[in-house]
Amino acid sequence: MITSLQHIALGIPSMKAGTDFYEDFGLENVDRPDHVAMRCFGRDQDQILLIETGQDRKFHHASFGTTATGLVAIQKKLEDRGIALLDPPFAGAADGIWFRDPEGILVNVQVAEAAPFRTDTQQAAINRPGLNMRLAQKGCPPFDIKPKPRRMGHFILFVRDVFAQSAFYCEVLGFQLSDRITDGYAAFMRTAGSSDHHVVAMLKSDGTGFHHASFEMGDIDEAEVAATSFLSKGHKHAWGPGRHGVGSNYFHYFRDPWNGMAEYFCDIDYIPGDAEWDPMEWTKKDGMFLWSADGPPPPDFGRNYELG
Repeated sequence: MITSLQHIALGIPSMKAGTDFYEDFGLENVDRPDHVAMRCFGRDQDQILLIETGQDRKFHHASFGTTATGLVAIQKKLEDRGIALLDPPFAGAADGIWFRDPEGILVNVQVAEAAPFRTDTQQAAINRPGLNMRLAQKGCPPFDIKPKPRRMGHFILFVRDVFAQSAFYCEVLGFQLSDRITDGYAAFMRTAGSSDHHVVAMLKSDGTGFHHASFEMGDIDEAEVAATSFLSKGHKHAWGPGRHGVGSNYFHYFRDPWNGMAEYFCDIDYIPGDAEWDPMEWTKKDGMFLWSADGPPPPDFGRNYELG
């Protein structure tokens, strides 16, 4: 039923700190009366809404897109479970329906499609041992490239009960389980139809909270050129670069001013709607990474800073 990720929203103590961070990360801002929307260059879709609260940073809400038929079906499932529909939380909030999931996370579902984003048409092929696909062509990109994120691909939330939360998102919203990390540590879910390996994931904690939002780059060169520029502006490295096991994507994480994270990613697994895909139970180590430039994730990588 859910067909797209529309945006997420964060309540933050300082609008300037938030917009400075995401602008340096490569996003553009749209200033509105009750929030600022951060967007990817060339994409007509909000990605992260920043709402100044004057309080510690908190995850505010997630917004997903569906069809008109899907919206009716989701509303019926919510009614069957006795989940009340809510008024929009602020004047400029999205249309559609609003409700809280079983752990109290605010969710919006609206009739909306994913907006087009910049795609690649001229990237150089990769030469491999005995398989030279790039002939008489330089593989190194131009030294003056200024790469920017193409789209927000996924986000991860902390929850108390990974099994129950992922079951709700699959049974009520129509997500599909792609993979888990063992012992209820994490669950990764994709949208209905053809989808990236995961669009939303749940990570075990003692309470709810925001872990990270992830933005797609054209390739590993774009990700690391952007990372070099981003770090030169004084922002804090968190983990990477490396290659995840779950989802297979290259990653590089950075801390925001309040110890949430933003990630550059590329080359994630993609699952067609008609493909056979059996969810796998990964160990924590293998699911997290095959390799990373700085080894295992830091001790606080899985810390929920919204709990203090």
